[in-house]
Amino acid sequence: MFSQAEVQPSRGRLIVDCKDAPDSAADLRDPRCLAAVLGHLERAFGIENVVLSHYVERQYGRAAMNVLRRILAVLSLLDQLGTRPPAPNFPSLSRKEVASKCRTCPFHPKTLFDGLRSRAMQGFSELHATLTSSTEKLYAYREPGCTACVNATTSDLIYLFRSVSDFGDDALVPDASEEGSE
Repeated sequence: MFSQAEVQPSRGRLIVDCKDAPDSAADLRDPRCLAAVLGHLERAFGIENVVLSHYVERQYGRAAMNVLRRILAVLSLLDQLGTRPPAPNFPSLSRKEVASKCRTCPFHPKTLFDGLRSRAMQGFSELHATLTSSTEKLYAYREPGCTACVNATTSDLIYLFRSVSDFGDDALVPDASEEGSE
C-alpha cells in the first residue's frame, strides 16, 4: 500500500504514493504509514520533507522530519544493541547445548531488540508497553549461567530507556526556529 516512493534529491523530498490507502491511513499517525515512511527514509539520504501523495497531498516539513530522524536514531540503536553476542556461562554444557539454550532465550539480544524494533515501527506506545514488559520479565529472570548476559542486557535496556526518554523530552520542547511560524 505504501511501497511506491520517489526521492527528489534536488528538492530533498520523499514522495510516498498512498493512493491505494484508505483516507485515514495516509497520515503519519497511522502505524502502517509511519512504518513505510521510516523504511523509505532508512534507504534515502538528504530528505528534508515527506509528501504523502493521496487524493490530497500532505506535506511534512522540518518539525516532522526532526521527529522522524529521532525515531530512526532509536531504530538504529535497537539494531546496534541486537548485535551484541550473548555471554553465557554454562561450564558443564557443550558449546552446542549452550548455543541451543541461548537461541531459545527470550532475552537473547537479537531476539529482544529485534522485537522491540518491530514494536517501535508500530508506534512508540507499542515500544513502551513491550519495553516495560520485557524489563519486568528480565528483572525476574534467574537462570544460572546467564548472569553476565542479563546484566549486559539490563544495561542495554537502561541505555535504551534513557535514549527514548530524551527523545520524548526533546519532542515536547518546541524548536525555537519554528515558534510563531505556524
